[in-house]
Amino acid sequence: MTKLLELRGLCKRFGGLVATDALDLVIAPGEIHALIGPNGAGKTTVIGQVAGELRPDAGSIHLAGADITRLSIPARVRAGLTRSFQVTSLLPQSSALENVAIVEQLRQGHSFRFWRDAGGDPARTGPARAMLERVGLAARADIPAEDLAHGEQRQLELAMALATQPRLLLLDEPMAGLGPTESAAMTALLAGLKGQVAMLLVEHDMDAVFALADRVTVLLHGRAIACDTPASIRANPAVRDAYLGEA
Repeated sequence: MTKLLELRGLCKRFGGLVATDALDLVIAPGEIHALIGPNGAGKTTVIGQVAGELRPDAGSIHLAGADITRLSIPARVRAGLTRSFQVTSLLPQSSALENVAIVEQLRQGHSFRFWRDAGGDPARTGPARAMLERVGLAARADIPAEDLAHGEQRQLELAMALATQPRLLLLDEPMAGLGPTESAAMTALLAGLKGQVAMLLVEHDMDAVFALADRVTVLLHGRAIACDTPASIRANPAVRDAYLGEA
């Protein structure tokens, strides 16, 4: 398998708690790889280490063959790795277009100090409008972020993540807080990106996981107990006992 992301023996402890236990994981270019498990299994800790927010106690993280274990968050973004969060992080009084244009401004290497000018610069607004079109928000470009519906805010956050031109998206519960209709729309949106950008997906919505994932890794107490196709994960007795029975 061609490797875009590779975790080798990743370990993380918080005092006496082992949050990540010698984890090996590989994601191929364009693959959607789901990371599932019960609460406290260590999923968000893994995402935090890959994103650069947490320093592993042992092991290494490789992106496209390069060791990024000690790179800063901005350096990881420049290398093509971007994270979105469980809770949206937007500039509430700025329009959807301005929110994406600010990311485009930063990607082009301009200072955040001049973010107020981003929404009026065609060099930023052109690509920003294209990103809003990509996630289905073109008609809502001029609406303040705080006035968007929750599902639309999640779409906007995805547009902002895509504006960094990532090779790998880290998605931490993109369905969080969404109703059934909004979840279905987000699932369809992510499915439309399959093959264009790789994703490491942490999600409790099993309908979304099994609709989207090419492969699934199941965590229990920080350790991977299975990694396989969605169909094989569904049929795995150990996985059903550990997680899917309760999900």
